[in-house]
Amino acid sequence: MTKTQKMAIALMCAFALLLAGLMLFTRQDTVPAKDAHGHDDRGAETGAASEDAGERGIAMTAAQIKANGIALDTAGAATLRQRLHLPAQVKTDAEHTVALAVPAPGIVQAVLVSPGTLVRKGQALVTIRSPAVAQWRADAASARQRLQLARTTYQREKTLWDERISARQDLDAAATAMKEAEIAAQAAAQHLAALGIEAGTVSGSVTMRAPIAGVVVEKPAVAGQAVDETRPLLTIADLSHVWIEAAVPADSLGQVGTGMAAKISVGTQPGEIDGTVAFVGPVLGESTRMATARVVLPNRDARLRPGMLATVDLMGPQSQVPVTVAGDAIQTIHEHSVVFVRTKAGFALRDVVPGRTDGRRTEIVRGLAAGEVVAAGGSFLLKADLGKSEAGHDD
Repeated sequence: MTKTQKMAIALMCAFALLLAGLMLFTRQDTVPAKDAHGHDDRGAETGAASEDAGERGIAMTAAQIKANGIALDTAGAATLRQRLHLPAQVKTDAEHTVALAVPAPGIVQAVLVSPGTLVRKGQALVTIRSPAVAQWRADAASARQRLQLARTTYQREKTLWDERISARQDLDAAATAMKEAEIAAQAAAQHLAALGIEAGTVSGSVTMRAPIAGVVVEKPAVAGQAVDETRPLLTIADLSHVWIEAAVPADSLGQVGTGMAAKISVGTQPGEIDGTVAFVGPVLGESTRMATARVVLPNRDARLRPGMLATVDLMGPQSQVPVTVAGDAIQTIHEHSVVFVRTKAGFALRDVVPGRTDGRRTEIVRGLAAGEVVAAGGSFLLKADLGKSEAGHDD
């Protein structure tokens, strides 16, 4: 090979190397850059969002925030009066409720009232017929007859004694017999009175009367039914006051005590009713593992009906808290309390430790500083978006 041929081959190789380098440079200039995770990094705005929001964030512009109706709240100090929110129910005042039962086994003749009937004290409610009642009345009548005879005998013996005709022992015996007859007659009369049975003539028919004024809330008895002392004929409740009984979890009992202020909401009734805790149960329910907190409320207009569902907010003492957020700013993700902190690119997820709450604002014990802005109303939309993105990433 001549020197000229060798020079030509070297020039061709140099040209090929130059061309390959040029092609490689052009390819690198046109291929999109990828981040450490292999994601496309095109666009300055998208890159900024990725850097600012991070792996646990959501990119969102101010226009998108407004369009989605997401409200913002600034973390800051507040005076909280802690509320303990409890489920409750309206119940009759057990101290002014009477279950009326028969004094003896018998047959119901008539029931004179219906559920919901307003009754006055002493009003006739139910009539029954009972052989035992007839026997008790007969016993009482016999006792009265014996007492009358004993008194007559005593008066005769006293007259004879005064006239020095009979012996002293006869007078003493007559006096003793009279005392015994008096005791027997009183016992028979008291027996009837204690059972609400009128003495009257010897009859098995008895009328049961209302022991208190109130409302008939239960009436299991019907005419012709055989009844005894173990089953109530009906129940009367004085509804001028009712009980609001709230279920208190065991871990919240330390926050509850008698005398605490309470705010009660009942069904569809407008507004809240102010009350005071009158009683806290000393034991937990076997099935619910909860104690009972009771509030007694006046019910003069009878708008609170037993059986209505209610909620009770027990009001604790006021305290100044350095960092709080709106209650709806806190979401739960994977059993962790979180907030969505506003960033330049959108929102970043932040784990927090919540503390006391008054139902409107909640204390943040750790994870957030005063002055930081978080998503409040509508934050559940961010939680949903985050869940969708995590599901897509898993796929």
